[in-house]
Amino acid sequence: MSESSTTESAISVLICDDEELLVKSCGQILSSEGYTVFTEGRGKNALENVRRHRPDIVLTDLMLPDMDGLTLLKEIKKLAPETLVVMITGFATVDSSVEAIRAGAYDYIPKPFTATQLRILIGRAGQQVQLVRDNAQLRDQLKKHYSFENIIGTSDSIQKVFSVVSRVAPTDASVFISGESGTGKELIARACHTNSRRSDRQFMAINCAALPDNLLESELFGHEKGAFTDARETKRGLFEVASGGTLFLDEISEMSMDLQAKLLRVLQERRIRRLGSESEIPIDVRVVSATNRDPEQAVRDGNLRQDLLYRLNVVPVKLPPLRQRREDIPALAQHYLKRYGNDYDRGNLRFTPEALRVLSDYHWPGNVRELQNMVERIVSLCLPGQEITVEDLPEELSMRPVNGRSAISYSADLPFHEAKNNAITVFEKEYLRDLLRRHSGNISQAARTAGIDRKTIHRMLTKYDLEGREAAW
Repeated sequence: MSESSTTESAISVLICDDEELLVKSCGQILSSEGYTVFTEGRGKNALENVRRHRPDIVLTDLMLPDMDGLTLLKEIKKLAPETLVVMITGFATVDSSVEAIRAGAYDYIPKPFTATQLRILIGRAGQQVQLVRDNAQLRDQLKKHYSFENIIGTSDSIQKVFSVVSRVAPTDASVFISGESGTGKELIARACHTNSRRSDRQFMAINCAALPDNLLESELFGHEKGAFTDARETKRGLFEVASGGTLFLDEISEMSMDLQAKLLRVLQERRIRRLGSESEIPIDVRVVSATNRDPEQAVRDGNLRQDLLYRLNVVPVKLPPLRQRREDIPALAQHYLKRYGNDYDRGNLRFTPEALRVLSDYHWPGNVRELQNMVERIVSLCLPGQEITVEDLPEELSMRPVNGRSAISYSADLPFHEAKNNAITVFEKEYLRDLLRRHSGNISQAARTAGIDRKTIHRMLTKYDLEGREAAW
């Protein structure tokens, strides 16, 4: 066994072949490219090398003196699933190549091959290794510093978010997060808390759109026994419970103007008064708030007090929708594939490049949350070790987007009225799903946006056998 470089950051390649001249020449070529190179002549020795050094890439012959190359491939994938294996074959048949790919090989290279062919192939594999490294490093960094283990991405837009949050998190400054539903606003809020001096105290979250005003006020400020009909005992509000910690107010623009005025007073005076009480209680809470609307537009529309926005919007954080950071979709999809594969005992699942392309082309109106749930659905229907192709993806992913929406399909083979009715059905179901998804299943909000009444939405849900929450996902 020989080692030509010990650079810690270099990508390592193990070359396994019983042809000494080939091993030597390949080693020289790859060493000159900056790779750390190990060489072995037998399969058993190669396995021991994998156990000890965990090379990033293994370049091995399909025919070895002591072991079949496919057997070696399968053993390597058991020992080090993250290692990329490139098969060298002197029998460049379709069958042997396909079999190697199905067994988990990254790619294959037929003999004889040129130095340029080797550089290109190993270079491509090296880029894949580096991408995995970058994502792993990012996940570790986010988990350690930002608690963003469920937010993955190397795009400029999401990196800017990470940069802002990493700087503001240690402070007590109020953070105002805006972004579409499903972009990860609560995860950002939790990151601000986890990396603050308040991290050992409570993080409390409430969706301001989920409760009517009287209940929301009680949840926020608490109430005394007998303050209203059902107030059978004294209850502390979230401002009290989160004292010393962080309170996350999600969908702040859905709060009534009267309650917004009371909230503004609390933020200014740092005191709360429980419902039914005459005394005030001092509080020490960091407030992080969020909305799925454009904040300035919400002010213009009369849904958000401008003075409250000034108080909350000390540090603005705008989360980009997933369609604006498409380069992150493959990494996100593979992250959730591995996560749910482990959860559901569906090991060694993988997407084909074509499937990843379809995922990347989809417009994702529900953003990362929709992608996460869709990958979970895919995994739940897979077999262990399955390669996930385009045919395995949900049908709606394959519908081509038109101006950000899916095209409505129809068949000219059908009578006009039947084709028209089918198209209307597709439109209504998709519109309903999109509408409720944008409002996280809140039928009242969805009805206001659509300009229809709640009964119409309920009739449509019944017509298509959908539940409000199901449609929202």
